[in-house]
Amino acid sequence: MPTITISLPDHIFQQVAQKSHRNQRTIADEVVATLLETMPATLPAGLNARLAQLDVLGVEELLAAAQMTAPPEKAQRMQALLDKQGLEGLLPAEAQEAQQLSEFFNQIMLVRAKAAVLLKRQGLHVDQPQNQR
Repeated sequence: MPTITISLPDHIFQQVAQKSHRNQRTIADEVVATLLETMPATLPAGLNARLAQLDVLGVEELLAAAQMTAPPEKAQRMQALLDKQGLEGLLPAEAQEAQQLSEFFNQIMLVRAKAAVLLKRQGLHVDQPQNQR
């Protein structure tokens, strides 16, 4: 991993130091985490293909995609990590797990959103009853 040296104004360094203490990370790890939070997101390779596949699905398949939910155990684990983060901060491995779960939930949200848009273009809505289609 490349190493860099940066000079920070005192007030910024103090903010980073306080945040690193709260998150139980080194200052260097906190700087990296902050940079990652502010960088533009890129979609995982498989997600672009998955989103493109929605364009060729039928109504029933789009409805299923638009109503997709995460497995309950993943939602419960994410909630536990969020609760712990708010109370005492996360260990680095837990922060990484929370980030991975967040990306997983974001992917579900993107699939659901695109499916809903495609349904709307066909004059349908996700919550529309079966007999009104």
